Amino acid sequence: MPDLTPAADRTAATGEDIWLLRRRDVTVAEFVITGSDFPWLHANVRPRAGFRELRRLFDDELRLLDHLDADYAAWERAYTRIRRAVSLIAPDGDAVPEFLLHIDGQEAWWRWSDEPFPPQR
Repeated sequence: MPDLTPAADRTAATGEDIWLLRRRDVTVAEFVITGSDFPWLHANVRPRAGFRELRRLFDDELRLLDHLDADYAAWERAYTRIRRAVSLIAPDGDAVPEFLLHIDGQEAWWRWSDEPFPPQR
């Protein structure tokens, strides 16, 4: 059964600032905020069922990020696979239209935009 409990309800119940990572309508991870360095948020990852299937996508993206100067196009393709696979849900329960998310082990960091980016030409 999909977990559709809004992140805001979880935040109120626990006192933690929690963001959700969803694949379709299933929450596959919770991100518990540990700090920020504008414009980045940092969090501990609480994986759930289904996250293991996505781990490889994040591992590949991070590996390519470390060599961004060598092959930007490869990193961009890897990140596109992530964006097609998941959505990021803010504590208020709304999906974030644009985000750049990295996960390394049990740590995540991301930045986001409340507005969709204009289509690329």
